[in-house]
Amino acid sequence: MTDTIFNNGSDQWVCPNDRQLALRAKLHSGWSVHTFQTEKQRKNQSLDQNEVDVILQVIRRAEKVDTLEQQRIGRLVERLENMRKNVMGNGMSQCLLCGELLGFLGTTSVFCQDCKKKVCTKCGIETLGSQKRTVWLCKICSEQRE
Repeated sequence: MTDTIFNNGSDQWVCPNDRQLALRAKLHSGWSVHTFQTEKQRKNQSLDQNEVDVILQVIRRAEKVDTLEQQRIGRLVERLENMRKNVMGNGMSQCLLCGELLGFLGTTSVFCQDCKKKVCTKCGIETLGSQKRTVWLCKICSEQRE
């Protein structure tokens, strides 16, 4: 890598390369405005207990939200896997999900936009596509999009 040079008239500043930055990090020196502060100056900038408590509350709340989101995603994945295990039809002459006969003597079928299989109108979900056109999805593909 090369150094980048920023030139502003007579004032020239060279951006350090990655090797130099890594070396400065190991030596605990750097390009920060706080590099040459003394320990005493840093201690004067510490947070009081109230600020620490507020920060810890925010962190706990964020962890709780993350945990709830992971649980929700886990339930969705489990539900999707169960739906895939319980398919009953072939997706051509039968509804992929319920196995009902499709065609002239059977029920009306629709074509799933994502998996390209046929499903009955009870097992299909009508939704808007990217071009504001209505498209049909089977329940499995609809869940997968969620």
